[in-house]
Amino acid sequence: MRARELAALRQGWGWSGVDFVEIEAHSLFGHVLAIDALGVYHYLDPELLSLERLGDEKAAQAHMALRETQIIWRADAHVEAATERLGATLVGEVYGFQPKALVEGDYATDNMIRLPLAEYIRFTGDLANQIKDLPEGAQVSIKVTD
Repeated sequence: MRARELAALRQGWGWSGVDFVEIEAHSLFGHVLAIDALGVYHYLDPELLSLERLGDEKAAQAHMALRETQIIWRADAHVEAATERLGATLVGEVYGFQPKALVEGDYATDNMIRLPLAEYIRFTGDLANQIKDLPEGAQVSIKVTD
């Protein structure tokens, strides 16, 4: 299950040193709950370009039960706006934001995209890796290639 997405997670976020073995769940906006080879749960937040170590299953359940996490995970207003602008997602697709919008933190409807989850995981991981050592407020130039 989710072999393509798991491969993308390993490829895009492998630089983090986490050996992912399973994707437990994902949201309509590409947030991912994943498990590593040691059984540790991790939360991938593509908007923040971050990967958070949660701990064991109980810790992951506690994190996912938080009201703030539920609001972010469901993203009701974003999902409604994206569905209206881009149409419903197909199997394996999620909504997300253009790379420039992620770097700038500009989550306006005009910056929303619909794409395969595997592609979103991969490019957010690549982007996070490229900017991880930049100081806050640094100028960046994004070039998109096929």
